[in-house]
Order: sequence, then C-alpha cells, then structure tokens
Amino acid sequence: MAYNKKAHLHTNIKAIKIAFTLDREKRNATDAERVLLQQYSGFGGIKCVLNPAQNELDKAYWTKSEMDMFPMVADLHRVIRENSKDEQEYKRYYGSLKNSVLTAFYTPPEIIKTISDTLNENGVTPARFLDPSAGNGAFAENFKTSFPTMETVCFEKDLLTGKILSHLRPEDKVHIRGFEEI
Repeated sequence: MAYNKKAHLHTNIKAIKIAFTLDREKRNATDAERVLLQQYSGFGGIKCVLNPAQNELDKAYWTKSEMDMFPMVADLHRVIRENSKDEQEYKRYYGSLKNSVLTAFYTPPEIIKTISDTLNENGVTPARFLDPSAGNGAFAENFKTSFPTMETVCFEKDLLTGKILSHLRPEDKVHIRGFEEI
C-alpha cells in the first residue's frame, strides 16, 4: 500500500485537535477518540509542513505537486496557534514537529505483533518495557495486550506526539522529552 501524505496529514490534524480538546476539557479520551488518536502517524516524510503557510502569499514557496496540501498545512498552523498559550509555545510545538519530519517513521503493526508473539511463544514474559521513541504507543499497546502485568515507560521527543501518547497511555509513565535526557 502506498504512503498517502494527504491522508496522513488529514488524520494527524484530527488527532492533534482531539489531544488539545482533551487537555482543555481535562478528561480521558472516549473509545472513538482513542481510535482516531491511534491513527496518528507523525510527520515523517510530509516535508510540506516545513513550508510557510500563514497566508496566500506563502504559496510562492510551495511546489505545484504539494499545492493541494497548502490548506491543510495552514489549518495545522491555525490549530497549533489557537491551542498554544502564546507565540513561544506555538513555536516550540511547530519546531518540534518540523524536527521530526526526517525521523518520525512508525513501525508497521505487523512487525510489532510478530516481535510480541515471538517473545510470547518462546516463554519470555517481560516485567518491564521501555520504549525510547514511543510515537503513538503502538509497541506499548501491543505488548500490554500480550503481557498485561508489564510495567511500561515511554519516551517521546516530539511535543505533539508526546501529547497524543499521553492521552493514549494514561496508565503508563510517559516522558515527553528525548530519551538521551534521562
């Protein structure tokens, strides 16, 4: 299946909106919201988010092949700005997102399940699980299903991804900072 940047961007924006709503309303995600949050896939490979998208004049910086994504990137900026307490926080969120464009690629669920199943089949039952680059928590989710008593600690460097992860894994220890900082 081909990677559809537009679909991933659209899904990511929906997930970010939900995460900000959950923060604002100080509540846990509903089952329907959890499903949408789990679909979050980061911004790896979606380099158009690096382009300015504040107003129509910014279209001059965009390639024709990515122009159809301009409205969504402008919406992403708007969502982050409206949910930031000030310009500095907005810049931290967006800077963190931009830093992840080259590195945020999520492990396919089939691979995660294979690793978990192989451990289980070989009688390995981990007591603790550390995910140093947790993304949306797919490893933690799968391993917790296979090993329900396991203690989980997750690290996620990207601020928006960490916010989403915190809502997906409220029962786990989630650190929103780089693993290299511990």
